[in-house]
Amino acid sequence: MITPYDQIELYGLTENGTDDLPIPMDDDLQSRAVGDAFEALIGTIQGTGLASEVEPLAHAFATMLQRRAVSLDQAADRLKMKIRALIDVQDGNEIAERQLEEAQRQFDTTWEKALALKMMAETAAEAYERETGQHYIPVTGDRTTKRAMETGAVFEAKKLLDAADRADAERNKVTGTFIAVAGEAEWLDPGPIWRRLDAALAKCPDMVLCHKGARGAERIAATWAKARKVPQVLFRPNWPAFKKAAPFRANDEMLKARIRGVILFGGGGIGLNLAEKAEDNGLHVARIPAPEKKDG
Repeated sequence: MITPYDQIELYGLTENGTDDLPIPMDDDLQSRAVGDAFEALIGTIQGTGLASEVEPLAHAFATMLQRRAVSLDQAADRLKMKIRALIDVQDGNEIAERQLEEAQRQFDTTWEKALALKMMAETAAEAYERETGQHYIPVTGDRTTKRAMETGAVFEAKKLLDAADRADAERNKVTGTFIAVAGEAEWLDPGPIWRRLDAALAKCPDMVLCHKGARGAERIAATWAKARKVPQVLFRPNWPAFKKAAPFRANDEMLKARIRGVILFGGGGIGLNLAEKAEDNGLHVARIPAPEKKDG
C-alpha cells in the first residue's frame, strides 16, 4: 500500500498544496504519526529536571490536536450549510453548478481532515493517559471519537449518508422517467450518443438523465442533456469513502433511484457492471457498440 509519503517521494508535492494529496486515514499511520511525536516530546524529558512538565506538556499536545479537530469540524458544518443553500438555488446555470461542485470538494476535504485530526487527538489522549495515569479531559469540545471509528466503518457510513442526503436533494428537484447512461471513457464521437439519446427523448419526453459524470461517453451525454434542456441527476462516485469501489457503489445508488432503463455506450467494466445489475433487476438495457477505430 502506497502511503502519502511514498507518493510525495515518487511524484513530489503538488503545486496547489497538500490538499491535492490523499489524507491518511489508516490507524497505523495515525498512531505512528502521533506516537513518534509524543515519544520525541515526552521521552526526551523523562528522567531529567523537566520531568515535572510531562503532564502539562502531554495534555497540551493532545489539546492542540483536539482544538484543531473541533475547528475543522465546525468548518465542515458551515460548508454543509453552504451546500444545502447552493442546492436550493440551482437553476442550470454553469457558474452556480461549479460553485456547488467546489463546495462539495471543499466539504469532502475538510470533513476528512476533521476525522483524521479527531483520530490523532484520541491517540494523543490515550498516550497522555498511559503516561500520566490520569483521565484526559479536553479543554474544548468532547471526546466524541471512539476507537471503533478507526476501523473506517463509521467514516464510510457517515460519508455514505452525506452523499445520500445530497443525492436525495437533487432527485427531489426533478420528476420524470429516470434513464441511466454509462459508457467508455475513451469514447470521442458524439454523433451516436446524441442520436440514441434523441430517440430515447422522443419516446420519453419527461426523460431525466442519470450518470456519474465520468469522462468520455457520460460527459458527451451530459452535454447533450444541457443542449436539450433535459434534467440531469449526477451520481458522483464517493472516492474518499469507497476508494476503487466508489463507481460501483454509485451504480448501486442509481439502481435504487427508480431508474427505468440503462443505455450503455460501448464496454468498460464499470458500465457493464451497471448494465448487468440492471438486467438482473428486470430493467431494459440498450447496448450501443463503440465506433470502430480507424487505423492510422
